[in-house]
Amino acid sequence: SFQKKCLGKMEDVGQEGRTVLFVSHNMAAITRLCERVILLDQGRVIADGLPGVVVGEYLRSGARTTAAREWLDERRAPGNEIVRLRAVRVQDEDGRVSDSLDIRRPVAIEMEFDVLVPGHVLIPNFHFMTEDGIWAFVLHDFGSEWRRQPRPVGRFRSRVCIPGNFLAEGALSVVAAISTYNPYTVHFSESDIVTFRMTDTIEGDSARGDYAGVLPGVVRPMFPWNNEIISSAVVANEGKSS
Repeated sequence: SFQKKCLGKMEDVGQEGRTVLFVSHNMAAITRLCERVILLDQGRVIADGLPGVVVGEYLRSGARTTAAREWLDERRAPGNEIVRLRAVRVQDEDGRVSDSLDIRRPVAIEMEFDVLVPGHVLIPNFHFMTEDGIWAFVLHDFGSEWRRQPRPVGRFRSRVCIPGNFLAEGALSVVAAISTYNPYTVHFSESDIVTFRMTDTIEGDSARGDYAGVLPGVVRPMFPWNNEIISSAVVANEGKSS
């Protein structure tokens, strides 16, 4: 309730034409509250603009990874003599690489890999970790024609799409792996390959609705609700005679 009161006061002051300066490392709060964001480094202005753009710049400046990784030299690429990882990318619904994404929009994760030796059933999989170190979920490529079919030599691209209004706001890091399940073999498993951040606004059309406070949870799905009137108020006439 105190947080809600503070946010309401900031909004009231802003509507009066005054500027509210909100200084924070909490990216979720910044993207919800601010219309303009300034990134400072050692007293210098590094970026100035829309929240999603500047938050992405902040994440790139301090994170170990970004929304895309590529290995041009096969010898340095993760993997073994059977398969090598060549690229992993986080993309928005238009196919653009992005590390700051709208919580209401789909998010795609793709990997490219080279099959060096034929005759192996290879299953790409992604593991998603929160910034608190929680293992959120795992996605395996069980829906393609290669689920039980050995792959020939060549370069492959596997892509999975996560629907909008499913992930919660905050940062996620991705583990990229390729496995064989019979017999069980992990050909490579690379942690923190890419990172990205889901941003949520208070426009009212996400799972947040009109609530501006903290919403816990690893995922934030938006499911339909149904409402019906069970009974309505009636005027009792009991005890009255004509």
